[in-house]
Amino acid sequence: MAYTKRLLLQPILLITLLMLVSGVPMAIGKTFVLCSPFAGTAITGDGEPAAGVEVERQWTWGWNDESGSDRTVTDAQGRFSFPVVEGSSFTASFLPHEPHVSQRIIAHTKNGDVEIWFAAKRSYELNSEMDGRPTKVICNLDREPSDAGLYWGTCVEDK
Repeated sequence: MAYTKRLLLQPILLITLLMLVSGVPMAIGKTFVLCSPFAGTAITGDGEPAAGVEVERQWTWGWNDESGSDRTVTDAQGRFSFPVVEGSSFTASFLPHEPHVSQRIIAHTKNGDVEIWFAAKRSYELNSEMDGRPTKVICNLDREPSDAGLYWGTCVEDK
């Protein structure tokens, strides 16, 4: 029995030693940016602010199928925002992989749901959705979602 335990522990100890020597323990517990902060303004088809609209962000992290969502309501000027979403994984800290986080933002309007943003984040870097720029958009709630904007949805960059 003791011999079996030793056989099981040897690979774990070897991996731990290799991680210590290579500096990987610094990455253990590393935080990954799954969704960067997101700021938007919801407008109607005639360009007026869409106040009081519930906006929901959903995400799924492909590494471990972790998913989540958060919600907010637009203010009188149609503005809404979401904070950064972070995740961590012991194995993702040291195993090579291609990041993949799907992000979907839906406006729940009185006329039905509108998918205003759909994107796949392929990097754990902050603001990588917009090539390093903070995500700040204007989303037309009366427009049909398409790929004519930044990503699939109804949003254009608010410069």
